[in-house]
Formats: sequence, C-alpha cells, structure tokens
Amino acid sequence: MTLVKRRRKLIKRRFRGLGVSLIFQEALMFLVVILYFIIQMIGALIRNRGVLNEAVLISLSDTMENIGIPMIIAVMIAFIPILIYRNKQFFRRDLLATGQKMTVRAVLLGFVFVLGLNMILTPVMVPVEWLLNLFGLTTKPSQEILEGSKTLSMFLYTCLIGPVFEEFLYRGAVLRSLERFGAVFAISVSALLFGMMHGNVIQIPMGIGVGLILGFLAWKYSIRLTILIHIANNLAAELFMRLPEQPWSALLYYGLFVLFLVIMGTVIYKKRQAIKAGLSAWKNRRPQKYLWLYFFTSIPFILLLLSNILTTVLGIERL
Repeated sequence: MTLVKRRRKLIKRRFRGLGVSLIFQEALMFLVVILYFIIQMIGALIRNRGVLNEAVLISLSDTMENIGIPMIIAVMIAFIPILIYRNKQFFRRDLLATGQKMTVRAVLLGFVFVLGLNMILTPVMVPVEWLLNLFGLTTKPSQEILEGSKTLSMFLYTCLIGPVFEEFLYRGAVLRSLERFGAVFAISVSALLFGMMHGNVIQIPMGIGVGLILGFLAWKYSIRLTILIHIANNLAAELFMRLPEQPWSALLYYGLFVLFLVIMGTVIYKKRQAIKAGLSAWKNRRPQKYLWLYFFTSIPFILLLLSNILTTVLGIERL
C-alpha cells in the first residue's frame, strides 16, 4: 500500500470514529429525554390511578417542553461517547489549546460580532415563513423554540449548561480532532455540524454563521473565550425575549442593532488590510478536495446529517 493510500485510509478511519461518537452522542440525548418522559408518564399514571386522558398528556407535553432538567441530564450523559472517543486528548488538548492571549477587547468584539450576526440573520425567518406559507406550511414550531425560557431549569440549560457543553463538543472535541486537516476545514465542519444540530429552519443558518465566528475565535484564542461569548449571547437573547411589547423595547433592540452594525463595520474597515491578507492566506490553505469528499461520503456523517434534516422537516407543519 502506497503512502498516499495509507494516509487517506487513516483519514477515513478518523472521520468514521468522530462521526460514530457524534451519532452516539445525539442518540443518547434522545434516549435520555424519552426515558425522562416515560418516567413522568408512569408517575402521572400512578397519580391518576391508571388513567391518562388528553388533559394529562397535554400537561406532560408542556412540562417536557418547558423544563430544562431532562436536557441538563441528557447533555451531560450524552457527552460520555465524546470523552471515550477523545480520551485524554479532551483534557490535554481540547480544553487547554490556546493561541493568542485572551483580552477584554477580544471578548467584547467577539460578543458584538456573534450577537450582531444573530440580529442580522433573524429576519431570515420572514421570507422562509412566507415561502412555506405559499405551500400551506409554517415554521411555527421552530419559532416557538425562540420564545425564551419559562422555568429556572430551562434558563440554566439555555444560558449556562447548554452553551458550555456545546462549546466542549463543537469548538473543543470536533474542532480539535479535525485541526490536523487544517484550520479552515476544522472550523467549517464544526460550524456546519453546530448549525445542523439545532434541527430547525430558523436556527440552522444562525448556527452555521455563529459557528464560523466561534470556531475562528476558539482557534485563534481558546475555548474559554468562546464559552464566555456563547453564554453572553444566550443571556442577551433571553433578555430580548423578555422585553415587554412596548415602543421603547423596539427602540432599544434596533438601537443596539444599529450600534453593533456600526462597531462591526468600523472594525472591518480599520482591519481591512489585515483581513484581506488573512483571507489570502486562508485561501492558500484551502482543504484538499478529497477531505470534503471523504467527509460527505462518510456513512456516520451521512446518517448524522440526515437525522438533523429529518428533525428539521418534522419542525415544519401544515397551516
């Protein structure tokens, strides 16, 4: 076997290993949530003397949607396959890899760019909803996900536990395990998987865009920076969702939107030469085409992406 064939065989094996661990991670998430629901259903059966009417089922469903306890338990247990796959590398490399020194300026600008991009991409739901409405469909189930936390446990999951473990997974294990194939490839794939993981029409484009920024920041600085920014972004999103429907609320939101656009535009303009040089350098470090071929033809990744697409489709319903 030639050196080239041996190297490509090794690459395929590494992709399979990562893909299988991610499949087990998502499967465990699903199973833990289902198991929690079954336990709650058994409890309801006992309390109602073996009777489960429609009102009880609706109450159980609402409880599962609004409390964060099953998600907190699930995300922790589901991380076990990732720890098994990465082994000591997770603690030695994924969590500790650092580049440039993290500064307050990096934190603030990273937050502005992440939240600003979220604000820019939020209107995407308008034409998507309009287009689906033409075919008698709606993204209402996906939009309900963005309504904010209704319980303390869901708030803790959304603003703390979720962001931390998502960074551990996508900017930690995924990005660092693929880093050997180049920063561009690692950041791009981690962003794609992060976006698709959200499993709904509204959040996928946001997730991919934000994933690219967070991936770059994790690669340039460290995962500690992206954890801080991710938590801050989700806290800000929760705050916006809780604003009362008053004129001053809209004024505050759009005022911040304009401010963030001005800051982003100013930074990009001032750093235009450095950005141009950086893009040229990154262009020269584009991943080899066979890497993309091996990734998109890897059976585990095909199954993973298909499951994400299926979840997305199930989030679309008839009007």
